[in-house]
Amino acid sequence: MNMIKRADLLIALTLGLCPIAAAQNCPALSVGKKSALVEYVRKEYKLDSGAGLKIVQDEPVKGSCYHDLIFEGKSSVKTWQITMYLSPDGRFLTGELFDTTIDPAQEQRRKAEALMAGLVQNKGASKGPDLAPVTIVEFSDFECPFCKKLADLMKQVLPAEKDRVRIVFHHMPLSIHPWARTAAEGAACAQLQSGDAFWAMHDKLFDNQSEITPNNIKQKLNEFARSIQKINFPQFQGCMGTGMSLGLVFRDLNLAAENNIDATPTLFINGYRIAGIKDGNQLRQLIAEAGKEAKEIGMSSNALSHSGGRDAEEREVRQ
Repeated sequence: MNMIKRADLLIALTLGLCPIAAAQNCPALSVGKKSALVEYVRKEYKLDSGAGLKIVQDEPVKGSCYHDLIFEGKSSVKTWQITMYLSPDGRFLTGELFDTTIDPAQEQRRKAEALMAGLVQNKGASKGPDLAPVTIVEFSDFECPFCKKLADLMKQVLPAEKDRVRIVFHHMPLSIHPWARTAAEGAACAQLQSGDAFWAMHDKLFDNQSEITPNNIKQKLNEFARSIQKINFPQFQGCMGTGMSLGLVFRDLNLAAENNIDATPTLFINGYRIAGIKDGNQLRQLIAEAGKEAKEIGMSSNALSHSGGRDAEEREVRQ
């Protein structure tokens, strides 16, 4: 190594920089390789050629020669992205990397915070203090019997927890339920008027779930709206007649797809996904544990909502 190269290397190491020679050891992806990766992902996820799939980001993973790739495509209703990592030799493509230099508990907490930030930034109907130490995000379907069971459990548990729990509701009417989407549109029309109007409609739909059918859902929605003092009925009718609330429903459905949520009810408590809740005691325990952790790390739902976007590693291709 000549004197000039030695000097350059010494300066780079002194400043904490990656020497140019070392950076050049990480091969850049050729146009042909990128095209091959796009075609591989298209086939792997069974995407049609009209998806317009492309690589919109190719960056090195810090301190390594792995490639951090973001693929972007379009369906008939939305644009989606998927983050994947390519090994330095260009052979292996994976959806997740585990950095063994980072404490797994800290990494899990970081992901939970990033995920919660994305879920609460796309605000659904909510109730409870903005600075509550515990935030429960719910994706629900008014025709789903398990969602009704959860709603009943929350009625039992949450009154005693109202000062430290915030609830965020997102609409997720499933296609297998024939009247769920109309119910979601009706609840969203109430939501456009006020939070109190939404929660009153929410309760009416779940309390009367067994009486609702595909044939009478619109009639039932009108009955419920008339009986709720917080709802301006002519405005509600106008909303239902024009489909004004569809935007809220589609926004929540897209949020569910972006976070790989495909069943109801799906809950996140302070960013941690909960597979299922058996009873009120389990829900109380989960709230207590989340509150304890939030206290330990000084976290609140307000802090989460301003802590940044959704973690890229939570994204998955959804058509």
